[in-house]
Amino acid sequence: MFVECGRSGYGGSFHSLYHTVVNLNPEKYRFVVVFFNKTIFYEKLTKCGIKCYYLNDPIYENCFTYKKFLLLKLNGFVLRYFSRLSVLIKYIVHLKTIHNMESIIRKEGVGLIHLNNQLSLNYMGLFSAKSTGIPCVVHLRTFNSGGLNSYKIAFATDIIRKYIAISKEIKYHWVDRGLDTKNIDVIYNILTSVQGDGMASGPVSLSSFCCGLKIIYVGRLIECKGVQFLLECFAQLANDNINNRLFLVGDGEYEGKTRELVSLLNIEDSVVFLGFRENPRPFIKQADLLVLPSKEEGFGRVLLEAMDVGTPVIGTRVGGIPEIVEHGVNGLLVNYGDVKSLNDSILKILKDGPFRDKLIRGGYETIRNKFRPDIYQRKLENIYDSLLLD
Repeated sequence: MFVECGRSGYGGSFHSLYHTVVNLNPEKYRFVVVFFNKTIFYEKLTKCGIKCYYLNDPIYENCFTYKKFLLLKLNGFVLRYFSRLSVLIKYIVHLKTIHNMESIIRKEGVGLIHLNNQLSLNYMGLFSAKSTGIPCVVHLRTFNSGGLNSYKIAFATDIIRKYIAISKEIKYHWVDRGLDTKNIDVIYNILTSVQGDGMASGPVSLSSFCCGLKIIYVGRLIECKGVQFLLECFAQLANDNINNRLFLVGDGEYEGKTRELVSLLNIEDSVVFLGFRENPRPFIKQADLLVLPSKEEGFGRVLLEAMDVGTPVIGTRVGGIPEIVEHGVNGLLVNYGDVKSLNDSILKILKDGPFRDKLIRGGYETIRNKFRPDIYQRKLENIYDSLLLD
């Protein structure tokens, strides 16, 4: 049983969950998925024959309520002044959710629980695993370890059989927080290729917005993604009278500030907001370059999506990005906040045709050799089998 408590309904953890389920052997495993918020992947997985459930939780529902506000205040108060009680408070707050999960476990005959979000968010699943005696796996996808303390780690240690980190940097972070390094396996996210399925044209032609060079960003418009850094660089390119457009694919809590910054930098005519797109790869394929300007990034799946469709990439030297992008081989890396370096890198790729072609070839090789679905499948199934047969 997979448990996904993310709020966005379409973020990286949801995509990874979908790719995991569709790439594992359906003749070997029967999958059940529990979501805490509405998501496009409920329908996608249901169409694949996967049994899916929605559960309501007072903390993880994606809306504001006074009950949620008060419970979060209570949780913060306990963490600060009565940390010994933090596990008990988690249990009380999520009691109804825990009972509902246990009912699903019994109804579906679940033999293993895979918590799809980092440890800090998934104590409902831990309580359910403990009460039912079922082995538990936890995916570590981000650097978000807020609220974790020694008491919560001690409780989790007796329940969780294996942690899966999506990058080495993610593993190092959680080891620093107190998890046992020997119990964490690094398994990179994978990408299911869609080449040759007619996706190249896309629902909208980027060329309709400009006849020049097309730079694209794909991701949530949130502060940690570094969109401000990209806009400051792009403004310099615009001032140099380079005929290009920047396309922003995604939405999020930072969208209003992003639009304000675009206006402040006087680049409204050169920046196109395309909003959230369920399948961004048709847009990525039409672009001349994809930039991931993050100042915090656990992995960077969109880089694989770009490499898969032949679009060169630039990323920052943060988190798991350097584990995907090898500088000068399959893309370029810049230090976060170094506007001149990002500017020079963009111009290098857009103006140097042979170098651009080299990066594209390197991207294809990266997908084929390092991020193949069969590698991911084998590593994950080895973990499952070792726990189920134990």
